[in-house]
Parts: sequence; C-alpha cells; structure tokens
Amino acid sequence: MKVIAISNHKGGVGKTVTAVSIAAALHVIHQQRVLLVDADPQGNATTHLLGDDVVFDDYLGTAIIDKDILPAVVSTPSGVDLVPADARLDVDEQVIERQKEWRLRLKQALTTADEHYDYVIIDCPPALKTYTMMALVAADAYLVPTQPEKPSKDGLNRVIDFAEQMQQTLNPRLKLLGIAVTRYHKKLRNGHHDKMINLMREKYGEEMMLPTIRQDIQVLNAFDGATTIFNLAPTANATQDYTTLAATVLERL
Repeated sequence: MKVIAISNHKGGVGKTVTAVSIAAALHVIHQQRVLLVDADPQGNATTHLLGDDVVFDDYLGTAIIDKDILPAVVSTPSGVDLVPADARLDVDEQVIERQKEWRLRLKQALTTADEHYDYVIIDCPPALKTYTMMALVAADAYLVPTQPEKPSKDGLNRVIDFAEQMQQTLNPRLKLLGIAVTRYHKKLRNGHHDKMINLMREKYGEEMMLPTIRQDIQVLNAFDGATTIFNLAPTANATQDYTTLAATVLERL
C-alpha cells in the first residue's frame, strides 16, 4: 500500500479536487483499490464525495485517537472509499497532541488498511500544522498543487521546506513527486499563466513540474453533484489532464 499526501498551505489552489481526482483516476482508470482520507476540518473532500448534511459517527479524528482507520471508512457512489472529516477535527487536535508520539498516530492507524487498499490519498488541510504533519509522516510521497499565480508560486517554498523537515526528522522515505499547476488557462491575460509556469520551471527544474490541469467548469459541476469528474464527464479536459497526472504519479512512486 502506497500513501500519497496532497499538500499546500494555501487554500483555493485545487488541492481537494486534485486529491479526489487522483483517487478517482487510480480507481476508474487503473482499477486500484483506493482510500481517500479527508484530513481537513473543513471537510471539503467529504462534501465532494458525499454531499452536504451527511452524518457519520466515526471519522478521521476517531481513527487517529483509536489508531485504527477501518471503522471510519465509508463507501461513496464514486467507488472511492473515504475516511470523512468535519469540524470536530479542530477539537480533536488538542486531544491528539497530548498523546504519546502523536505525530505517528495517523501512520499507525493506516496500518490496519494495508491489506485492503493499494493506494491511500490524503487531502491535507491548508495549514502546515498537526494534520499535515501527521500526513507527511505517514506518506511515502507528496504532491503540491498550485495555481499559476504569483501568491501561489511564492508560497511553494514554504510547503517544500516543511516537508523536507519531516523527511529529515521523522520520515526518511518521504519524497516529492512534483508540483501540479491547476486551473490553467492558456489565453488568460496575454499568457500570464504560461509566464508563471516558466518561472516555476526556472526555480524548481523541469523534472519537478507535473502535468498541468486545465481550467474546466466540469470540476465545479462534479463538486456540486457530489461526484468526480471521472463519473460526471469522462471526456472533459480536466478529466484527461487528471488521467495524465495520475499516470505520472504512478511512474514516479
């Protein structure tokens, strides 16, 4: 079982959509057993796959505290299994941080899923704190989605530096799969997005740039419909792009 964390400390960069879409691509295209872990108290991945107002007793918080992920797993119509999250994670954070070796607890919880899944995708919160730290300690690799805009580009170093600290101190096997640019629009503002992507290439190197995800209204439609773009619009631009991204992720693992 391979564990992949999707992380960026900045919100609004397509992090949750990337986590959900990679999970869906691995399940639909590659026929893999996939578990998506929602590690964000905002619960956007949970809403994406289950819709609003879904009630569940077990969730990521109980899984971490009990060190057993399986009781919290729920099936979704997309075919991707999910460990849901909601605002209770904010309260759990203080409880978890009082536990012995708390940074290892998500890793320990995931061991119970080892024989049940081929891949685990963790949607990290937009903060470099407790849940992101536990996700990076549990992960084999991580991916950083970002928008082709200056504020997003300038914040990449912070995410990568934080992950490197985790790699050096708590998880020596952790590796960066690369940077995935989302919401790309070729003709926007006289090629502004292309200019931003070129600046990223110059700074991080071509080998760190993953396939680009084009802006696509079907991404929003899928979120609103509590499904994935692979279920809603199999031929859409973003579906094609996430198919390519998922294949690249498998090659780099």
